[in-house]
Amino acid sequence: MTAPPRSALLRPLALGLVATAASRLAAAALFPTLPHWDGFFYHQHAARLAAGLGYADLATGRPTAFYPIGYAFALSLPLRLGLPAFAAVVAINLIASLAATAAVVTVAARAHDPRATLRAALAAALYPGLALWSCAAMSESLTAALLVVALALATHAAPRARHTLAAGVLLGLATLLRPPSLLVLGAVAAAAPVGRRARAVALAALAAGCVLAPWAVRNTRALDAPALVSTNAGSNLLIGTLDDAHGAYLRPSPRYGCQNLHGEVDRDRCLRSAALRRIAAAPLRWIALGGAKLAVTFAWEHDPASYVRDANTPLRTDRRALGLAALCTLAWWALLVFAWRGRRAGDPTTRAVGVTTAAIALTHFIFLGADRYHLVLAPTLLLLATRSPSIRAPA
Repeated sequence: MTAPPRSALLRPLALGLVATAASRLAAAALFPTLPHWDGFFYHQHAARLAAGLGYADLATGRPTAFYPIGYAFALSLPLRLGLPAFAAVVAINLIASLAATAAVVTVAARAHDPRATLRAALAAALYPGLALWSCAAMSESLTAALLVVALALATHAAPRARHTLAAGVLLGLATLLRPPSLLVLGAVAAAAPVGRRARAVALAALAAGCVLAPWAVRNTRALDAPALVSTNAGSNLLIGTLDDAHGAYLRPSPRYGCQNLHGEVDRDRCLRSAALRRIAAAPLRWIALGGAKLAVTFAWEHDPASYVRDANTPLRTDRRALGLAALCTLAWWALLVFAWRGRRAGDPTTRAVGVTTAAIALTHFIFLGADRYHLVLAPTLLLLATRSPSIRAPA
């Protein structure tokens, strides 16, 4: 697949970027939402970083790595410039959205199909869940952008070592936001020709490792034991074994005896051991819960509407929120259908998107689910969904 001519790219790219900015700014104007859910903690950590107070537990003041550092650090940058909380969130997520749109349009233009390139520009700009989620102080928008730009580089029309290294750097940054992003290194290998896959994954892993190394060294020095990125894997694994959680989030009971441990890594290991004991005691129940986690993650899309709705209005009576959730869900189902139709046998982009999808699905089968987690996948699926199904690459 050859690189697109500049003229075939610039007009739809400009349209996509303008429409992306318009949709995100319109969402911000309609839904000025203070950070909440995990976003509350991200914002508190970001404010501390912006004030030069370091990354510490909000209650004890001890160094922490419970939440990944990536989004809090990114959010601290506009806060350092004096932006208020919501404006800082909108700024970071808008930049991420523009990068994601640029990547989707650039990949679409490689097919030399003007209609597909235009579809890519409009779909990336106007996908309702991503537009609404740009109001959220959450890590998915930025992670999604890093993943789709990394895949755009990995599937470059004339791949070189610098493209693979750049993709690895972006995946390292994505891992600092959401640790399972490291599994997407497999997509870099899948995108490479058969004889170059080992070299591609080695280069990407080297680049990602260089990004992660400083934070891992900090954790080794600041915490009670080494930790690569974060220390919440044990609690998430345990939540994924709880029947009452039904595949989603539920605060773990203190009965497991891990709350009394002062070391953050030690506490995480304790929770992981409790989870593994529960899995070993009833493996079939855990597998069944895995199905529930996948359903919670991929079957619908209501978190974007839930995040921006008025918390004082019960969801069952909030017609605006229900309407937005229905719109987001229909768009998500359409994205899945068109991505499936746009796949092509033997195509590097199809392989890369498939591996990325499998990595995210495996993560949430093992840990826990929520429909906002599939938002990191939406721009990646657009790489396939905006194609013309009638055009097939040679096997």
